[in-house]
Amino acid sequence: MISIEHPSIRSAVADMGYGLLPLHFVGTDRFALIVKTTKEAILTARLNQEMKLYLVPDGAKGVCSLGLITAFFDDHDEPLVLFTPMYTDDQLQIDLVGVLSQPAFDLFFFDENHREMMGVRVRVNNAPQVLTALQQARFKKLKLECVGNDLEAMGAWFGSRSEVDDVAAFQLQFEGNIYPDDLTVIDTDPEAYDFNGAEGSPAVTSLERQEPGAFQERDIVAFLKRAFPADAIFLNPVRLDTGREFSDVLCLTDDSLLVVQAKDSPNTEATLRRDINRKRAVIRSHIEKAAQQLRGALSFAKELDELKISTSSGDHSLNIRGRAICGLVVVRELFDDDYRNCSAPVLSASRECALPCVLTDFSALHMMTMHLKSPARIMNGLVQLCEFGVENGEFPKPRFLGPPAS
Repeated sequence: MISIEHPSIRSAVADMGYGLLPLHFVGTDRFALIVKTTKEAILTARLNQEMKLYLVPDGAKGVCSLGLITAFFDDHDEPLVLFTPMYTDDQLQIDLVGVLSQPAFDLFFFDENHREMMGVRVRVNNAPQVLTALQQARFKKLKLECVGNDLEAMGAWFGSRSEVDDVAAFQLQFEGNIYPDDLTVIDTDPEAYDFNGAEGSPAVTSLERQEPGAFQERDIVAFLKRAFPADAIFLNPVRLDTGREFSDVLCLTDDSLLVVQAKDSPNTEATLRRDINRKRAVIRSHIEKAAQQLRGALSFAKELDELKISTSSGDHSLNIRGRAICGLVVVRELFDDDYRNCSAPVLSASRECALPCVLTDFSALHMMTMHLKSPARIMNGLVQLCEFGVENGEFPKPRFLGPPAS
């Protein structure tokens, strides 16, 4: 495993949101490639034994390219994708050309919590055409104020791509595993289980997940620990008066109370191969249920000065008097054209409770906590998302440009 042979790589991957990270082995002309992406994309790549990279033209300029889109085809019309804008004389652009100019190379997949999940040897099926396309490609100069527009243009192009574009894509065919891919990853770092409700046990994860709930909740806690101190986080708190779970995750500081309800589906071939309409229906159902649960938790908490809960770490009496309360629903994924329908139940809960509530998906929460690394910043960000949702009838899709916060 590349993260065992070269442990410092995990730190570099931890600083990424999502994307591609070329590795150049010093003293050689050899390159490898790291892909940081979702568990769904990694499993799709494993099932398909391939992934595709599209060199996206700049429709406005004609002669330039905007960058690469990496596609994992769980669905032909709406595959899982990564956007990698590229600019002239940028080291990323230079190294990516170095990687893809090779007819074969090693490819390593990491998830959002920088855990290495799969390593494969890949071959570029149309290597001569790829090399020619890369040699002829011209990229724009970097202008930070234009990056957002470039990403929008890349998405628009991909949505209207033709069969000719699919044929021209760089096809990376998996030739074999570098190590077994049926991994169970155990994180024994004490910081992985130093929060309330961790049961003193290390975080355990795997790529395939038959029962997603506990895995997803621990992953969400790992995200929230970027913004909240460990002692402010409570996993699966149970109400002492009823013995029923209050929420999936709870974060309490001197100023704020964040109540999180999360829903996920199994990460299996059967789930990934569902048609797109079925996936939408499942997501909507999850949001309806989570919004109902959130409504109950917030309605109860807003009337209290003290919230009495229990976790595996023991009983807790939490002083919530004067705290700013916010609710958050996290689901597996949200489709760009379905935000309005999906937002409605959560906005309804917000109106009924007279408290800010936000809907986001797992990837967006990952990016938010990469960039908003304090309780005040994450809570302010959630309030802004709620205000946008109330004003526009749907929540926005958060987007962050530039490197994550240090």
